[in-house]
Amino acid sequence: MNESEAGMTWKDRGLRSNLAVFIAIVWSIYTLSYLCNVFFYLGVVVYPLTHRAISAGLICILVYLLFPPRKGMPIDKLKWYDVAPIVIIIAGCAYIAVNANALVAEGRLIPYRSEMILASLLFISVIEATRRTIGWVLVGLIAFFFFYAIYSNHFPGFLRSTGFSYPMVLGWMYLSAEGFWGMIIGIVSTIVAGFIIFGGFLRALGASQFFSDLALASAGSMRGGAAKAAVIASTFFGTISGSTAANVATTGQITIPLMKETGYEKNYAGAVEATASLGGMFMPPVMGATAFLIAEFLQITYWSVCVAAFLPAIAYYATLLAQVDLEAAKIGLKGLPRERLPSLRKTLMGGWQYLVPFVILLFLLGVLRYSAQTSIMYTLGALIVVSFIKKESRLTPRKLLSALEDSAKGMMPIIPLCTAIGILIGSIQMTGAGTQFTSEILTISGGNLMALLVMTGFAAFILGMGMTAVGVYILTVVLLAPALIKAGVEPIAAHMFLFYFGCLSFITPPVCVDAYIAAGISGGSPFKTGFRAVRLGFAAFLVPWAFIFNPGILMIGSPMKIIMTFFFVTLGAVAVGSAFEGYLLTNLRRWESILLALSGICIFIPNAITRGFGLAFQALFLCTQIIRVRKARSLKQVIEHKGTIYS
Repeated sequence: MNESEAGMTWKDRGLRSNLAVFIAIVWSIYTLSYLCNVFFYLGVVVYPLTHRAISAGLICILVYLLFPPRKGMPIDKLKWYDVAPIVIIIAGCAYIAVNANALVAEGRLIPYRSEMILASLLFISVIEATRRTIGWVLVGLIAFFFFYAIYSNHFPGFLRSTGFSYPMVLGWMYLSAEGFWGMIIGIVSTIVAGFIIFGGFLRALGASQFFSDLALASAGSMRGGAAKAAVIASTFFGTISGSTAANVATTGQITIPLMKETGYEKNYAGAVEATASLGGMFMPPVMGATAFLIAEFLQITYWSVCVAAFLPAIAYYATLLAQVDLEAAKIGLKGLPRERLPSLRKTLMGGWQYLVPFVILLFLLGVLRYSAQTSIMYTLGALIVVSFIKKESRLTPRKLLSALEDSAKGMMPIIPLCTAIGILIGSIQMTGAGTQFTSEILTISGGNLMALLVMTGFAAFILGMGMTAVGVYILTVVLLAPALIKAGVEPIAAHMFLFYFGCLSFITPPVCVDAYIAAGISGGSPFKTGFRAVRLGFAAFLVPWAFIFNPGILMIGSPMKIIMTFFFVTLGAVAVGSAFEGYLLTNLRRWESILLALSGICIFIPNAITRGFGLAFQALFLCTQIIRVRKARSLKQVIEHKGTIYS
């Protein structure tokens, strides 16, 4: 529930808005009931296929109510082109929900004529819902793979397969527990939904403001404090948000004006926020909702994914904090005045209750080893209980409705996408294209791991353009991960490598969605903001290589190996980041920046000789910087002394 609607009555909102609120609340209540096993205790059997159809149907309906066919079109009235797909979605999903058990038991893949018509119309309606929320890129890919399954016998080379009839493809996609209703939508409609609802309740109870105040109170008075607060706030917000765009739009409204006010140039201010928000995708526990998918694909625990992702995220943010600090030193920025900052003590005293659920979540996942679904439900219950400790965080009826509505809206970019992407995965499974594609990539790379990594990393970057974190992860892991794993790369390393490279387009021109949003707030140029964000976020380009060659960063190996790997990876990334800033203890000449960057890469490489050379060079380089600073200070003192004598 946004601020403009908060004070409206149902009559003021209009039919379309009221229906959207009603559907959103129904979805949230139903999902909470399903996750808490309420239906089981009531003696009602809800089959997994039934749940997936209900969840997908409700959110797709919500998309048609809130997203017009084109941006800028009014949504005050329901039009036929919105009503028609809504009716189709209700019919198509209700048919699966009612007949789920019979369809699975029967195992029939050839649909009746009526089922074929219904499946075709539902296919078009879900694809359109995906287009309205995500755009054309993924829609084109899904349409291609659907028809590829039918006409694959006409494709050349490694793409050639047997081909399947139109009814059989539709039956596989619609009537089975694959395709539309496969593993992806199963995870998204349960575990991901639980975490998104938890985030919705956190925001409704005021946690976003608490985290922003906490960031400002802890870092605002430091050199370049506004930028550091932006980084910390985006880290906090990233733990409860599944979207980099939402992160930029939310925290950026506060941090970008503050950065500009304290002296940061507008494009730089936007770049800091965009880069910090990108890190939210890499920071556990949510990771843009991909942590749960990684666990399912690799058949490991969700906790294992969080552990593996933790150190790379810390290295990323440590590098970003070092860079904004060096920029502040270079242009002579000070921290924000203490009187303008919230008190750290008062902030913690007023909002400590928001931290309790996170402690409980870590305890349940890491110590008791509960499943992610069970853990998040207990955590949500704990959040509601502790919210009553403080009057300002208390869960009121208005906040409850806002949380339920916000939770469903948070699923709109995810559920239609994951329902539609089941078509792509189903097509690959039917035709065996994934295996053939893997073999072709390995052949082209000639068995050279570095060539394979460059190819797959670049492909992941291209596939990620205009996609969400969930979408790009699923695409890359289905198409590219098997090749890396077959080449001997550790499975978790392969998945994380592709995920990082797939997300880089969020800040990299020409797409750079986060940079566009940040530039809209700062008043800067999207391209200049994007290119500056690439320099600030270079750690995201560098750290993924450590997954392959320094697996200790993923908590693989002995404790000493993990510690040393983290130290060298972070030191190398910070050195390269410093070179991009052109400053260490004093301004760097161009050739000095190049040598510093090369030394950082040498430290990054897991070879004793190159690493030793990089460390020796950095030690020598630091000494020359210290000598230069001391000479500059001595010269300044001499000039000041002579000025005093002459006066």
